[in-house]
Amino acid sequence: MGKTLAEKMLATHTEKGKASAGEIVDASIDLLMVHEVLGSRIIPILKEMGVKKIWDPTKVLVVNDHWAPASDTQSAEIHIRNRQFVKEQGITHFCDVNCGICHQVLPEMGLVKPGDLVIGSDSHSTTYGAFNAFSTGLAATDSALILATGKCWFRVPESMKIRIKGQLPEMVMSKDLILKIVSDLGVNGANYRSIEFHGPTVESMSVASRMTMCNMTVEAGAKCGLMMANDAVKEWVTTRNPSAQWTPVAPDKDAHYVADIDIDLDAEPLDPIVALPHSPANGKPVSEVEGLHVDQAFIGSCTNGRLEDLEIAARILKGRKVHQDVRLIITPASQETYVDALRAGYIDTFLSAGAVFTNSTCGACIGGHLGVLGPGEICISSTNRNFRGRMGHPDSKVYLASPATVAATAVKGVITDPRRLI
Repeated sequence: MGKTLAEKMLATHTEKGKASAGEIVDASIDLLMVHEVLGSRIIPILKEMGVKKIWDPTKVLVVNDHWAPASDTQSAEIHIRNRQFVKEQGITHFCDVNCGICHQVLPEMGLVKPGDLVIGSDSHSTTYGAFNAFSTGLAATDSALILATGKCWFRVPESMKIRIKGQLPEMVMSKDLILKIVSDLGVNGANYRSIEFHGPTVESMSVASRMTMCNMTVEAGAKCGLMMANDAVKEWVTTRNPSAQWTPVAPDKDAHYVADIDIDLDAEPLDPIVALPHSPANGKPVSEVEGLHVDQAFIGSCTNGRLEDLEIAARILKGRKVHQDVRLIITPASQETYVDALRAGYIDTFLSAGAVFTNSTCGACIGGHLGVLGPGEICISSTNRNFRGRMGHPDSKVYLASPATVAATAVKGVITDPRRLI
């Protein structure tokens, strides 16, 4: 029987070169990404283990991004520990508070390529599946073991295939598509499975749109979200890391899938989707929630803070004003994105409209700083999670949507179909 993408990618990182769904394998890691959890939890585990030198300082990326710049003395101390660890270990790749969000800066640095096995100390490390790589998030103990040995054990996930064809309508984004998929699957619908995305719609997607899709597969419980490398990915990897050697990975034609799903966007056009509190799987067509007042609108995060997200928001906000009762906060996913948005004139558009444009950080998304919600407040957000208390007070509510829907809502003051502002 043939092999899926997950089976093939894990197999190439084992000594035997074999991996089948359900098996336990030991695999060698190509890259480990760690953020503030390094200074808060991983370093103490390494000390307890007696580890003095990590396995390979060239295969680790450390990022200070969740509370960046530091929002209090506790986060400041974590950042200090991270910086000291980087120097002591001679780690090659380090992004301090002036760099951006880990899931954006890692690909920008050319640190992921097709066929790689990349692990992150963050659940949304599934993002790198957009680059035809096996990537997933692991907790502090597993991350510490990888730092010590360069290896980790995996139960090879079963795989499900989702084929997508047809065109996304105007003002409907890949965020709407993945919100619909997560809602159809449910929060447990892909538990410890690999979701493979196929079809002409995926093949034609930009790198940014693909990253959004893979980023949110974990919201359905998936171990990873995988795509084959399209032309946009190949150009990205070649440009970002010209000297790297890599070969695109494709599944075998007779690979076994535990689920096979077809989506035809031409036969059933997709409307903008809004996920109601308190679950990313609670997606509804925007028409079902239009008119609901919001206090805050947020565009950013590792899900939707990329240039194409800022572009569509700027298109909607151009010549308009943010509603007087709404706070619009916009956070680019990286410093590179910030500069690109500045050169394109988007930041001027945002500021003229009355938005607040921040540095690159996870702050607002996680309720850390830069937009914490108070009791009873409602936020519409382009982030990936709307759990109770995610962005602040436990009595606040978060509605998830695309950057287009968030921008349209910021203008009108109530949840609004962005197609009404074309």
